[in-house]
Amino acid sequence: MEKLNDLRDLLKHELQDLYSVEEQIIAALPRMIEKASNKELKNALTEHLRITEQQKARLESLQQQMDAGQSQEAPGLLGRLFKSRMVCEGMQGIIKESNKILNENMNPDVMDAAIIACAQKVEHYEICGYGTAKAYAEELNLTEVARVLDQTLNEEYDADDRLTVLATTRLNRQAESGNKGGAAKGRGAGSSATGGSRSGAAVRQEQPEMELEMASASRGSAGRGRGLRCRA
Repeated sequence: MEKLNDLRDLLKHELQDLYSVEEQIIAALPRMIEKASNKELKNALTEHLRITEQQKARLESLQQQMDAGQSQEAPGLLGRLFKSRMVCEGMQGIIKESNKILNENMNPDVMDAAIIACAQKVEHYEICGYGTAKAYAEELNLTEVARVLDQTLNEEYDADDRLTVLATTRLNRQAESGNKGGAAKGRGAGSSATGGSRSGAAVRQEQPEMELEMASASRGSAGRGRGLRCRA
């Protein structure tokens, strides 16, 4: 293994790790999509698969930019980034545990809740990785590298928020009841969470969109603040 002599070497190592992470996620997500029953969950995972492929391409683009001399900030920093492929064992472990869960015999609603838990473990690993890499790039004054990493970091926050909203406003309740589409425990089918005359199902249908909009609107400083916890 090549010796890491400075922060630039450490950044390169982190980016190699993230490239392996994206490759493994691209391979793992189709099975989660297949196992999911809830349409919104399937759509969220499918959309994130598309975004993950873009994120992987961005890492490749960083290498090409450096090789072509398009970035004047640190010539050659990523020039040999992907010549020696590194396998991220951390993500291997997360995906291995996720596959064990997916192999369990579960009620479809319980499986949906479990899939969200597995997917969020993946998201949290990525948030820490991209947050750390961005912090290194900023310290090294690699403005373009930091910008690209920040774009991906915010996409990971968005994906995590979307899964949280799905879980806390709908899917966890359905898993708790044990019946797909059943009423949440302790609530009548004709009463809403706010005590109005509208049905609980109707209120829950609107909540994911409302809460996701609120999470996105407050992302600016809040999202970056959360990322700081994962940065070296």
